[in-house]
Amino acid sequence: MSTLTTSLAKKIAKLALRLLPAYPEADYRPIDQITDDVAISLARAAYDDERESGCGFLDYFDANLKPLGAMILDLGCGFGGRTLQYQRVTGAHCIGLEIDARMAGPALLFARSMGMADASFAAGVGEALPFASDSFDAVFSYDVLEHVQDPKKTLSEVCRVLKGGGLFLAVFPPYFHPKGSHLEGYASRLPYANLFFSSKTLLSAIDELLEERGDGYRPQPLRPGDKLYGLNGLTIRKFRGIVKSSEFEVLTLELLPLLNKMIRQYNKWKMQYYEWGFRPLSRVPLVRELFTHRIVAVLRKPQRPVAPR
Repeated sequence: MSTLTTSLAKKIAKLALRLLPAYPEADYRPIDQITDDVAISLARAAYDDERESGCGFLDYFDANLKPLGAMILDLGCGFGGRTLQYQRVTGAHCIGLEIDARMAGPALLFARSMGMADASFAAGVGEALPFASDSFDAVFSYDVLEHVQDPKKTLSEVCRVLKGGGLFLAVFPPYFHPKGSHLEGYASRLPYANLFFSSKTLLSAIDELLEERGDGYRPQPLRPGDKLYGLNGLTIRKFRGIVKSSEFEVLTLELLPLLNKMIRQYNKWKMQYYEWGFRPLSRVPLVRELFTHRIVAVLRKPQRPVAPR
């Protein structure tokens, strides 16, 4: 692509991104600028969201999955709000894991404020979980797999730390979901931005928009293999291939259509009257990448045979 063409594509991308700017209430501050009070308020919002019926992580799964065991890992716990709700609902001891150690302090403060002093939080990455093998009965992952650097290594690590027969419950949007670029929190609410523009063009346009905005915010630096900031580009096809090559047994792997009951505005916008038109689109190869709201997977680590005495 010539320099002129590249420059023109970037200008078009910037214009498109400006059509729907990021949510005005979005908090652009990096983690080192988030006070404990703000972090605790974010944790409380996550706790309340999980408690509300029809939008929490556990609502994606069959109630028959419970009980899930005594030890659960919340992979990608944020400031710990959902982790505490998981612990309350399941009765298990839940350990929250985040990539940044600075999130553990506010998470513990929130846990104490909720009277749950036995909550645990740790820092680490999905590709190298800081836990011994066969440690957990279940691992939860809510809108996280699209953010890890290497989904294949992460699945391998999850399998390693699970006990035989343990479950991996994962929910996440595919890369070409309307908001799959994850720009609405800091740059733009333009749907399908990563479909209309190449990663290179989009990254260049985002960088210029952030520079022009001048508030000092910068997203997480690109890692090897990233498509966009903090995104590995995980599609339905790639995920299925990774699962197929893993040790996991697939109990369920569901593709929720773009309109479904798990969306907060489902009743408010009366989606039940036009959901039917979107459901078939989540079943057609290639097209389903664009019209799937969430991938919902329940994977089981096989039981190891008992060694003869």
